[in-house]
Amino acid sequence: MQWLADHSAALSVALNAAMLVVWISYLNIFLFSFLRQRRQLVTITQGAGAALKGRCFVSNLGLEPIYIVEVVIDLVVAGEQCQAVVTDRTLMSDQELQDPRETTNQGPLQSGHHSSIGEFGDLIRRGLSSSECNGTLDEVSEVTVTVVTATAAKGAVTGARRAFVIEGSGQDQILHGRTLMAEQITGRAASRKLRRDLEKRLGIR
Repeated sequence: MQWLADHSAALSVALNAAMLVVWISYLNIFLFSFLRQRRQLVTITQGAGAALKGRCFVSNLGLEPIYIVEVVIDLVVAGEQCQAVVTDRTLMSDQELQDPRETTNQGPLQSGHHSSIGEFGDLIRRGLSSSECNGTLDEVSEVTVTVVTATAAKGAVTGARRAFVIEGSGQDQILHGRTLMAEQITGRAASRKLRRDLEKRLGIR
């Protein structure tokens, strides 16, 4: 007991230091968990086959809901690059649509959910029909799909993109991803550029 009394000050400092280490560890665990929950993970994949009739799926693997603001494709046509917005499904007739919401790819996407934004062939044809692109389907060698998103957590425009390579011609055309996963566009500089490009396309100054 006398030893404890003689070293009470040193023991108190040691206990306080140990408690501080414990609290810092808990804080780091909490912060890591919080940042992981806010981290965006949007995937862009192909389904229902490797041909151009395969569908393009967008999945939200993050823990926060996202809102799909815009879908943009970049095409390489006969060696030339062009870009087109394919958010609205302009090639679908009224008879094909069961719900007015099907006319657009805009809308919320809950955590763990996915949505088809159309067949790759249709996306490419819509891009080729825009004023920015000239060429035929057989001349397209690459398509990059960019999904522009917004989240309540970040309060900023973010997104994801993935490039797909097209090989073959005619009925034998097949498509495969250039990368395994979609690139996440979440950095501050990239997010600002995404927002500027979006505002420019929408005519916002």
